[in-house]
Parts: sequence; C-alpha cells; structure tokens
Amino acid sequence: MDSRSAQPVAPRPAVDSDIAFIGGGFRTTTFLSSAPALLGHRVRVYERGAGVGPGGFARYGITTTSIGSRFLKHLDLSGPFAPLARSSAVMDVARAEQPVAMSRLADALTVLGETLRTALGADGTRLDSTVVAVHADRERDLVDVRLADGSTETCRHAVLATGRAERPHPELASWRAKVVLSGTVIGTAHRSQVKDRLLAAGGRPVVVAGASHSAMSALQILLELLAELRAEHPGVPLPLVQVVRRGPGRLVHDSADLARRDQVPGRERPFDAVRDVCPATGIVYRDSGLRHQSRALYCALWAGELPGAHLVDAPVLADASDRFDEAAFVVQALGYHGQAPDLYLDGVLARPGDSPDRLLADDDGALLVSGTAHPLLSVLRVEPTPLDRRDNTAYASDLYRRLAVRLSRSAAPVTEVGA
Repeated sequence: MDSRSAQPVAPRPAVDSDIAFIGGGFRTTTFLSSAPALLGHRVRVYERGAGVGPGGFARYGITTTSIGSRFLKHLDLSGPFAPLARSSAVMDVARAEQPVAMSRLADALTVLGETLRTALGADGTRLDSTVVAVHADRERDLVDVRLADGSTETCRHAVLATGRAERPHPELASWRAKVVLSGTVIGTAHRSQVKDRLLAAGGRPVVVAGASHSAMSALQILLELLAELRAEHPGVPLPLVQVVRRGPGRLVHDSADLARRDQVPGRERPFDAVRDVCPATGIVYRDSGLRHQSRALYCALWAGELPGAHLVDAPVLADASDRFDEAAFVVQALGYHGQAPDLYLDGVLARPGDSPDRLLADDDGALLVSGTAHPLLSVLRVEPTPLDRRDNTAYASDLYRRLAVRLSRSAAPVTEVGA
C-alpha cells in the first residue's frame, strides 16, 4: 500500500458558496439554465435589483436585435427546468424565428429567473445586494465578495456577470451638458421626458452620435415620438434628426477576397461565393454587424428614404462640431463598456470598477490577467464582442459549455440537488 494514501487530507475551509455569480440578469440566468448539473454545487447569485432574470431588458421599449430563439438557445429543459416546457412565455420566445419585443423577452426571463431561484433554494440568491469588491486570493484558494452593506461572503469561485453600461464618451466632452445616453432614449421610463425635450427643441436639430444597433434603436424611438408630436401639435416646429457616423455601416464585406481573408478557421462558417454574394449586385454579405430592424432602418437612412432624418459622415466626432453646437440635445450611441466591482488579486487592487480597461476572458470564460487565465475568477460575456472577433459568427458560441466544465472542476464535489 502506498504510504501517501494514509496521509490525512486537510479539510477545505468553510465557505458560503462554491460558485458565486455577481449579477443575476440575462447571462447568469440563461447560463445556469443551460447547465442544471451545476446546481448540485452550492451556487449563490448576487443581484442588485429586486429579481433574477430580465436585468435591463425589462426597461427597453424596442425589439430584439436577434431572433428570439437565439436568446434561449442553450436552455436545457431537464431537472429543475423541465417545467419551463409548459410555459408559454418561455417557449414562445424559445421558438421565435424573428425578433421579438424586448418586453416579451423580459417576461420569458422573469419566468426563467423565478424557476432558477426555486432551484437554488432560499439561500441561493441575494436580491437588492450590490457587490462593491471581489478579492481573489490564490494562497487561500478562495474569493471574498464584499457587499455595499459592509458584509463579506466567501466562495471558491466567482463569475462576473455584471453586464454593460454606457459611459460618457470623451469625444463628446465639449457637449456633455446636453448629451443623453441612448439607453435613456430607448428606456420606457424616460419616454415622456424625451418627448418633452423634442417639443422644447423649437425646431433645432437633434443629433445621434453613432450608427450602431443602439443608435438605430434610439433613432426609431425618436421618429416615433416625433410622429406623435406632429399629430398632437400640428404646425409646431419639430427637430430634424441627424445621425453622425464615424465609418460606414457594417453590412457587407468590401470584396469576396476580403471576406475570405477575414475568415477565422474553425470558428465561423466558411465564406461561400455562391451563397454569400448577390448575383445581381455583387454585394458580399456578412452575418455580423447590423441586423433585422436596425439594418433596414440604417439602409433607409443611408439611401435618403427616411423622412425627418439624414446621415452625416464624421470620421472623428469633432469634424461634426458645428452639428453638436447647433443641436438641442445629443444622443450618445457609441457603444457599451463592461461594468464590474473593484477587483483585488492577491491583496492588490488590479482593476477599479471605473477602470477604462476591458475585462478580457479566455474561450472558457476565465478572466485573463496579463494574458494568463485566473483560476478563481470567470467573466460571463460582460464586454461587447472584441474588435478582432466581430466578423466571427461563431464567437463565444460554445462559451456556456466550456464555462460549465471549468466551473464544475473548480467547485467542491457535486451533491444531489436539494440535498
């Protein structure tokens, strides 16, 4: 007998959870519902809001940028999630082959979130709980989660799923006093205030800075509100909407040669000259970039077919300074930035919450620190798609599966769910 087998094994230190999810919105909810086996570990979700599931989706009065089924494509209808097969709110979205109203997606995620909370048990969620700092200590092989109320809880592994937020853009600093974030424009809670600002513009233009999905969504809402105002206040001068773009919309590849060159072998569908090139126009289509309603709106704007709005080119926003000076207000639609609490690694503040640095992750979700995967921390699609991966249609398509495997190895031995 090997004498080493008789050596006592030191017990693992007591912790509050095996896996802690910082954030209980769309990513956490859909990930955990894709991996029911993980619920055999002690999982705890920290959510700053009053419920798990929809996150910010419940606030937006727009349609989704992808078909509904893509949002729930990883759903595993087994174990604690089997009852979801009977939920019309969930299954209507899970089977939708077209974009859906964001409110419908939020309703589906609310049902999903409540099912998850039931599966996690009374001690599995911390609602109305804001995490202000995460301390990962490799010597202790533990992570401390510090909350806004001053308390601290401990886990074996933490997953950052804190979502994204718009930050004031430095190129718009000169006009900060009249900048409105795109999320405010498309948010249902602010619809009446935005409408009042349009009425008060007195005919001065409104400028949308950016030509992304969020820009097109903001443009759609602005045009809807302007149509309402025309009916309610005939004869009153109303603003023209000017959309300032820094570059051409990402709708097509410039050529078939570039489409072939930009391929990422093994990670996206290979370019097909028959399928992906229009035989009449020679246009080389791409799957990334603007889609669905945003794409149609942008194309109409670009073609000059959108009454009340027109496109302005400005490779640098300062090139359109006269437009911003004249504007009644400016809608910033220049992208999102991952948000996270302060991150401490082995006692050192490695990334404050307001850092401009991106949260980088490996293909299995491991937080990358100076290019090295951290063993105690993961990132669940907090940042937008990296610039060098935007034309990779399969980017992160297997992240959920890879992350589930990684978390299962990082946590304590699995127990029976509910034991």
